[in-house]
Amino acid sequence: MNLRVFLVAILTCGMLVGCYRRQKDEDTIPRVAQRDPAIEVQARNNAALYNQTPARMYKTKKLPSITYEFDSVRPPEYAYELLDKVATVMNEHESIHLIMEGHADLIGTDEYNYWISGARAAALKSYIVSRGVAADRIRIHAYGKERPITLDTSSEGRRANRRVELQFTNREWKAIF
Repeated sequence: MNLRVFLVAILTCGMLVGCYRRQKDEDTIPRVAQRDPAIEVQARNNAALYNQTPARMYKTKKLPSITYEFDSVRPPEYAYELLDKVATVMNEHESIHLIMEGHADLIGTDEYNYWISGARAAALKSYIVSRGVAADRIRIHAYGKERPITLDTSSEGRRANRRVELQFTNREWKAIF
């Protein structure tokens, strides 16, 4: 009987040690990172800005950014309504200019990312020009992966970095660049 009590005590101790080790191992396992706050801010700002009227766009000079699918230069379907509003504002106000800044995610070579970020902005410029806006009123800058919103490497973080930012200005080009 003493042997039976002894064996039960040893097994119980072994189980307690195993549970303690398992708990300790679970504490050292990396947790999934929370969503980067910069992505949340961008999403909130874009949601508010997409529904602006052309008059409100002109007054605030604030425009949402347009995000892209991986390895794509074709504007997403949701962007065309926004681009039509931008063209309306520019056609109604001859003094206004548009700056387009293309950005890419962190995947790929520097050369490719500069090219694709410029090509995305050029595609948007081409669409706006097709709506009657003079091409010399729109400037494009390609930044590649130099200016990410987030360093989050999840698919959501990379998508936030694949964007073209739009900005109205009333200043003459010589005063800007």
